[in-house]
Amino acid sequence: MNEPIPTPRLYYRVKEASRIMGVPVRTLYHLAETGQVPSRRLGTVVLLPADFVYPDSGTDGAA
Repeated sequence: MNEPIPTPRLYYRVKEASRIMGVPVRTLYHLAETGQVPSRRLGTVVLLPADFVYPDSGTDGAA
């Protein structure tokens, strides 16, 4: 019936970004902790911007 329209993702959790980018989870956590990659912390969750995860395309990673 009325399916919600998907909105582009602005952030990815480190574990999701790790799978997408092919980078070890611990490496991404370390880079985020030391400020070498852009990140946001929401409580205990570390989020990476979609533009960092998919640098060649728009915000959502769609081709």
